[in-house]
Amino acid sequence: MSREIKKYSSDKQILKKHVSAIHAVADLTALQRKLVNALLYNAYDNLLTERNHQINTRILCDMIGFDSKNISYLKEALVGIVETVMQFDIMEDDGERSWEAMSLLTYVKVKGGVCTYRYEQSLAEKLFHPDIYSKINLSVLRNLRSSHALVLYENCNRYVGTGQTPVWDLGLFRKLMAVEGRYKEFKFLKRDVIMPAMKEVNEHSNIQVELLTVRKGRSVAALQFTVKPNPQLALLGMDEEDEVSSSAAYQALLENGVSKTLARSWVIDYGEAYVLDKVDLTTSQAASGKINSSTAGFLKAAIEKDYHNEGAVKKKAVQAAQSAKAEREKLEHELGVMKKAMKDAEIAYRWACAEVIEKAYQALPEGQRDAAAKEFQLSLGSAVYVGSFKRGGWKDPLTFPSIQEFWTRRGLNLPSPSEWAQKNGSQEPKALSVQVEELEAKLKA
Repeated sequence: MSREIKKYSSDKQILKKHVSAIHAVADLTALQRKLVNALLYNAYDNLLTERNHQINTRILCDMIGFDSKNISYLKEALVGIVETVMQFDIMEDDGERSWEAMSLLTYVKVKGGVCTYRYEQSLAEKLFHPDIYSKINLSVLRNLRSSHALVLYENCNRYVGTGQTPVWDLGLFRKLMAVEGRYKEFKFLKRDVIMPAMKEVNEHSNIQVELLTVRKGRSVAALQFTVKPNPQLALLGMDEEDEVSSSAAYQALLENGVSKTLARSWVIDYGEAYVLDKVDLTTSQAASGKINSSTAGFLKAAIEKDYHNEGAVKKKAVQAAQSAKAEREKLEHELGVMKKAMKDAEIAYRWACAEVIEKAYQALPEGQRDAAAKEFQLSLGSAVYVGSFKRGGWKDPLTFPSIQEFWTRRGLNLPSPSEWAQKNGSQEPKALSVQVEELEAKLKA
């Protein structure tokens, strides 16, 4: 269905993710990390007010760049998230460290193309708490394929403003990258984990990172990364507000109780004009008491089933009729102007030829002039044409084609229409005639 004023990019989806959650240790696959971020993005506005959250599986898969037909694999990934324990190691206000562990999701259900899920309350509070946030662009996560690249991006992106990450000892870094007990020699950790992850982040994200090492003696004991914007892949829409969320259609949907994710999806899929039309229909129906279900439910059906506002339909029909009338009047005016231009060109070309003919005619001896006139009249045959020639002479419009042919046979060099048009900066009468025919055809259509 193509009804939109303008297209919007589904890439402009920004998640504000609690820094402790970014640094929390969780051994997740790349797909699971993308799911965790997309589910949090969908639920964020209602984390503290609603127990259950829902998202269309097609939209969820699109957000993470996953084949929406492979639902079995998606379910396996969700089960893995439920079974994954998230650890938080946080410095409290009193200076004491606080360690906590909890499941990423306590409940998940997929039915009828909808994914329903639930967070443990304590986790929801931590994810929502507005202490320090890192903006995670979901379009970047969709493009990153390895879990190591995803972890590196999440842990480095928040430092793009300061230019470098904190110094991380190798034990903590291995824990963050979920490779504890492996790659005990730094050269293998660098070769197999760090460098491939850096390459992927630098090629596919909005930041560029470089590795710095801290040595203790001859061995690498800690590391950090410099972080700067990627000039080749600078992402628009990294602010919390983008052209979708700032549109009138998006705001109107939120005011009618539609979730942020669904509102974004509708604006992108259907277009702003279409959505606003359905919002107007819902408003008018609600004002007249014709909605028996919820307003949001009616609006959902109006958008997805294309309900029509009869008043708006009539108004559009009147506007279409007025537009058609205006277009016809415009074509009729153009046709009138073109016909006049064609007639003026025909007259001007005929007079240009007639001047050449009259000059050649007058150059003949008197006896030959009379003979030429009689010879031409005899070639006409019809008395009507003869009478017209006697009145108009060599400029007679009725017999002009015959006049041209007669003098051409006598060897007189007359200007062609193209030569005359080029000399006078005009269009050929035939070309103008073709344009007249095209305009007449449009009016008949």
